Amino acid sequence: MKVLAIDLGATNGKIYEVALKEKLTVKELKRFRTEGIFLPGRDREHFLWNLPKFYEEIRSVLESSDAQAVGIDTWGVDFALFDGKGRLISLPYHYRDIRTKGVMEKVLKVVPKEEVYRETGIQFMEINTLYQLYSMVLEGDPFLKIASGFLMIPDVFNLWLSGEMVSEQTIASTSQCYSVPKEKWAFNVLEKLSIPTEIFPEVVPPGTVLGKCRMKRNVKVIATTCHDTASAVVAVPFEEDGIYISSGTWFLIGTELNKPLLTEEAMKRNFTNERGYGKIRFLKNTTGMWLLEECNRVWRRDYSDIVKIAENSPKFQVFLDPDREEFLHPGNMLKRIRDYLEKTGQRVLDNIGEISRLIFESLAFNSRWIVEQIESLTGKRYEKIHIVGGAVRNDLLMDFIASATGKTVIAGPIDATPVGNALAQFIAMGEIKDLDEAREIVRRSFELKVFEPKNSEEWDEKYEEWRKYKAMEV
Repeated sequence: MKVLAIDLGATNGKIYEVALKEKLTVKELKRFRTEGIFLPGRDREHFLWNLPKFYEEIRSVLESSDAQAVGIDTWGVDFALFDGKGRLISLPYHYRDIRTKGVMEKVLKVVPKEEVYRETGIQFMEINTLYQLYSMVLEGDPFLKIASGFLMIPDVFNLWLSGEMVSEQTIASTSQCYSVPKEKWAFNVLEKLSIPTEIFPEVVPPGTVLGKCRMKRNVKVIATTCHDTASAVVAVPFEEDGIYISSGTWFLIGTELNKPLLTEEAMKRNFTNERGYGKIRFLKNTTGMWLLEECNRVWRRDYSDIVKIAENSPKFQVFLDPDREEFLHPGNMLKRIRDYLEKTGQRVLDNIGEISRLIFESLAFNSRWIVEQIESLTGKRYEKIHIVGGAVRNDLLMDFIASATGKTVIAGPIDATPVGNALAQFIAMGEIKDLDEAREIVRRSFELKVFEPKNSEEWDEKYEEWRKYKAMEV
């Protein structure tokens, strides 16, 4: 059996054909850019997603495919609005658009932080759907006033392909508009913020067969694990409880739980409880390869070259917190990194090797910092970290994370998101029994690399120094 797994990330869109026999075989059919576009308005430039363009890319592959089903996953938090005839009202905003600056603080003056967390279980980030919607309330945005329907990004494509206007649970749970504990939209919170509740659709579980594809009637449209991280976690080859890192533009670092963890300490440390395939994904959303991606807009170097140069550069020269607010938005990242180093009284780095190594070391230290919090909050000690996604290609970074955390790192599969997307489809089609069988298939289908800690004492010493910069206010 073959399915199409369509994975739309914040930088690239990828369409895969995934076949299941004894093992999984994955074939990339198409890759295209999905970066947001700036369109001028009367007041400023607005950062938007060109969804119709992405739909055309999907359609071109789907029309020539002989797959039996299709499933789409995307990044979280962003959404689109529709009118009463099911028409897209406008291009949806990119989560890095500046419209949410300062909005989270305004929300929390109306609805206390404790109440938002208790109701939704989701970490507080200014990019969340909740703050995007409230920014529209504050501005009296006419789009919100005429909207009859609200869909998260993968739900949009599911509508266009199947005609069904529903929201899949894993993607809805990223919005902070959905109650993960109660498994329904958080209308108590939304009503207090004057966000219209009638626009929110029915929520369906991952693996729901939505029906036949409009353009190709012999293809089933499946609401797979529609959040890309949820799909990636399906493909994590766990044999026992462990930590996962879904690596890409963001690092999603977490573990699986049977129910949400909503303690005051979890809220203070800003952990999120998102829905997965039958599990809760307890995790922290943290900066990943974004810093390097933005620097490479200037360098324009092959990533393998950057890794080689970094490997041969001096270690632990300076320290950086990758989650600082000034690194969140697009722009001149090299200047921002140099400004940060200058403000914190450290040596300002110049060359590619030094800066890229600084980024890799910082991601490793930050990973340890988050893993330690997960262990403290769950009361468990985890021996292994499973890393999936694009950063798995970077052996140097895998080495750094193993050494910084003092844990065994199991790297792979690289294409975890489309693999998990496809596995959820196969379960929905009755080809695979359950999640445990799906992960066993992953273990026999892909080569997994193992990295053990090195130079632990030196990494421990430098980690304590890095933590000073993590706590520093500048």
